[in-house]
Amino acid sequence: MAGRNTYHHGDLRNALLRATRELVRERGARAFSVSEAARRAGVSISAPYRHFADRDAMLAATAQLAFTELESRFAALVLEEPLPERAAQIAVAYVAFARQDPARFEVMFASGIDKASHPELLEQTRRVQERLEAALQPHVPREEVVGRAAELWAISHGVASLALGGNLHHVVDSSRIDMVAASAAYAWARGTSTSGI
Repeated sequence: MAGRNTYHHGDLRNALLRATRELVRERGARAFSVSEAARRAGVSISAPYRHFADRDAMLAATAQLAFTELESRFAALVLEEPLPERAAQIAVAYVAFARQDPARFEVMFASGIDKASHPELLEQTRRVQERLEAALQPHVPREEVVGRAAELWAISHGVASLALGGNLHHVVDSSRIDMVAASAAYAWARGTSTSGI
């Protein structure tokens, strides 16, 4: 009955996306299954296929939602004007986003989903990239901004991945990971500023 009501009210898709994230949190993206997500959502194992073609489509939709949340996080930043401080803000926000919900971050990047096979997910990923480009645009020549935004994303992602994997304990404790992110991005931005690019 609960499953029928959920579907009747049009909430099945969102219920399945919530179940997907819960399962990734508990078991990891690679152990995720459609049937278990259906059970969590209180519906039959065939019900998810009303909204999703297959397992990868469910993970891709969950990832798309996560990238939308990341874009919103960046949009909410009140960015400082000097490039190094701006870059540091972005990196700290990115790492905080990752650490807030590691399962969400895993779905985005470690689920084995080919983004090129899921156009809506790929487009949302591009929107995040474009948000970074817009943040750097006042400080970086137009012909360099795409690459520079990708570099800042890579730096931020590297710190986030190391932190989530517990691989920064030899450097700092968990309360100072933001400092690592800020310092790395600040140094990158200073190098960008002094390189004449």
